[in-house]
Amino acid sequence: MRNLKIAALVSSLLLGTAFAATSTPTDFDTATVSGESATVGTFGEAVNFTVSTSSIDLTVMKPGETYTITIPVTNTTDRAINLTLKNVLASAGDSSVASIVSSTQATPLQLAAGASGELTIAVTLKGAGDVVAGDTVTISYDVEGTADY
Repeated sequence: MRNLKIAALVSSLLLGTAFAATSTPTDFDTATVSGESATVGTFGEAVNFTVSTSSIDLTVMKPGETYTITIPVTNTTDRAINLTLKNVLASAGDSSVASIVSSTQATPLQLAAGASGELTIAVTLKGAGDVVAGDTVTISYDVEGTADY
């Protein structure tokens, strides 16, 4: 058993030097090793998330009322991310909209790796005298995710 351990130690020492790079002398006082490389690691995965599509079907919207659109999101990245609603606007029926407020105007939604959450958009209609009868209000938006570090 002892001879086996010694043979294993000698083999590992001999094989370890077989894979070592040997320097090349360039003059009496200098030697170099060129063309070596070492793998440090793999770069993390890119930010990625899913956004579930949402819709609100209202046959009649009341003037002066506020309606909330809820947008479910899931972080599919291996680290925390911050999500922000961008370019939120009424792409149709904007003449009947008094205001649009997104949940991320002040603070982004932070989601841990694999976590889910919700983004919201509150749409307030103008008063009865300013709403165009028969208007269909369509809200468009972009969602931007950034790594949280």
